[in-house]
Amino acid sequence: MAATHGRLTGEAGVCLSTLGPGALNLTTGAVYAQLGAMPMVMITGQNGVLSRKQARFQVVDIVATMAPLTKMAHQIVSPATMPSIVREAFRVAQQERPGPIHLELPEDIATEQAPDISPMRPTRSHNLSPLLRRGPSGPADPRVRALVMLGAAASRPHLADALSDFVKRLQIPFFNTQMGKGSVAATMGAGFPFGDDGCDALSLPTRSGGVRRRARS
Repeated sequence: MAATHGRLTGEAGVCLSTLGPGALNLTTGAVYAQLGAMPMVMITGQNGVLSRKQARFQVVDIVATMAPLTKMAHQIVSPATMPSIVREAFRVAQQERPGPIHLELPEDIATEQAPDISPMRPTRSHNLSPLLRRGPSGPADPRVRALVMLGAAASRPHLADALSDFVKRLQIPFFNTQMGKGSVAATMGAGFPFGDDGCDALSLPTRSGGVRRRARS
């Protein structure tokens, strides 16, 4: 649910779990969010790092487990650093390419008093290339045969209209993967990906907003 929230809104969803084997249950969700470019922050518990009453009971190195599955995995070891670490986690989760972040919060650190710091709203950065900002200009090079493949990374909030206009103005053939469905408006042929409903064709946008289809060679 947290990963899907991130995919639909562009803002990182948050999920919590206990320590040990319970935290390992988040690995499947972490991989799902990583492959689908979905911003998500996962917070797991852990036995105390300063003192442990139960020795190594249910102690699993979740940070090392999550490191290859996430964009960042970090253990919070001081309440003084908690605000900056949490802020960095949301920033990294939402910046390109979006993905999951893991934070581990030991129980003894969670009970300590954190400094009183005014919250800061995260800022978004939109890094568009100069070509996309200017738009197409001049005749197209006949030697260049462009093809747009729309995958999970193209399925972003509020992107469908701009992307539909882009392929319509440049008349670029396109197709989408299963995770890229909906990234281009339905009237532009977003419902005709490779291999879907038995159709083996590319979608070619027309200037009127419709679509014609051409079989693959």
